[in-house]
Amino acid sequence: MKKVLAIGLALFAAAGFSMTSASALEMPANSTETASKHYDPSHNGHSHQCAKCGANYNQPGDMGQYSSGTYTCPRCGFTNPQPNNPGGYPNNPPYQPPYQPPFQPGTNGLPTYTNPYNDPSYDYGYRDGYNQGYRNSYAESYQEGLRQGERDGYNNGLKEGENKFNAKYFNYVYTQEKLADLIKKIKFPGRGITENANLAGAETKNGRNGAYYPNGYNDGIFRGRTDGRNDGLRDGSKKTYPEAYSRGYAEGFRIADVKAHGDVRKYTFEEQFGFGCAALNTGDYWTALFRFNLILVEEPANGPFRNKAFWYAGYTKMKQKEHDAALAIFIIFNLNFPETLKEETTLNIASLLLEVKTGGFIGIGSTKYYDKAKNMLDWWIASFPNSQRLPEAYFTLGNCYEKLKDTNNAVLTYKKVADLYPNTSIAEDAKKRIKAISSWWPWD
Repeated sequence: MKKVLAIGLALFAAAGFSMTSASALEMPANSTETASKHYDPSHNGHSHQCAKCGANYNQPGDMGQYSSGTYTCPRCGFTNPQPNNPGGYPNNPPYQPPYQPPFQPGTNGLPTYTNPYNDPSYDYGYRDGYNQGYRNSYAESYQEGLRQGERDGYNNGLKEGENKFNAKYFNYVYTQEKLADLIKKIKFPGRGITENANLAGAETKNGRNGAYYPNGYNDGIFRGRTDGRNDGLRDGSKKTYPEAYSRGYAEGFRIADVKAHGDVRKYTFEEQFGFGCAALNTGDYWTALFRFNLILVEEPANGPFRNKAFWYAGYTKMKQKEHDAALAIFIIFNLNFPETLKEETTLNIASLLLEVKTGGFIGIGSTKYYDKAKNMLDWWIASFPNSQRLPEAYFTLGNCYEKLKDTNNAVLTYKKVADLYPNTSIAEDAKKRIKAISSWWPWD
């Protein structure tokens, strides 16, 4: 009897209970004289006392969920009334011991135990501890998961709603023509702007009486707590996430719409263009491109700001070093409006021709446009001798000579920049290029 009570107290402590928390389990008081007396049925390892002779004996379930026992006193033969079941094992999670598999069939048909203690009582204890830890942690964590799902769903929906609204402007397609084909048309034959807004382990009798049951119980309860918490968070989040996501998505879409078009009144296209230019001047290229593309998507084809927005979208792309897109935009603009911003556009085209390549496979056999860029730069310098961008044009020509491996003309061109525009940043850049070309290092 003392040994049984000692095991029971040890399991009581291992399960993490206190006397105050145990009261929540509605522990029954000792039964009347018409029924057998019993001791602490809230945990495994208790016994009953015969109501007739007072002998101690075990009823079914005293030593665990599936333990054997009898309601008939083995000493006097009196059949004691069956007590109420203080609780069951609802929704038991699957048995998941940390050592897989818990048993392997032996060659002689008998199980070979592979748990740490080579004893079936460990596995019984592990399962019971796992169930206890799982149930308690699952219930608590499920509520936490409900709150987490609410937060995550709303925040993710808010972000996705805003991204979805903005996508139709950032996915604007400036041209369907291949860049190589556009470059062939730099002779200004005149073309329309092409655009598209596409937007079970084996059980043995009395297994819970084994010496290693407490070890398994402790290991199981800690694993059960972890799994219960994780599953509770997951299941709780699944319940609240979708509705919160939908609310957040709608709100994100609405907020993005207000930012784009205004709240009290809708922004005019003139204001949108001004917002884009202001952002461009401060280096906020994301906002600048957003405003210019918004005009391209929403303003009618004959609108007064559409062509301006198209050109400045190309300039923004150029600033972002998206050379292929920028070059395509400037070529299309020049083909349609050869006399509008001619000085700016043609120099931009010449500069970008040095940066792009088309065709080939992983850079091998790709087409370079250095000769075409040199011809355009020579024409530009002769056509705009008084331009404020003349120093830039000379520096770009020097860069072109470098790419053509004509180092002599590259140095002479850079020297012209340094001599004609002293005490300027572009002159300093030219001197650095001269020094780099003249050094022993065979490449930049």
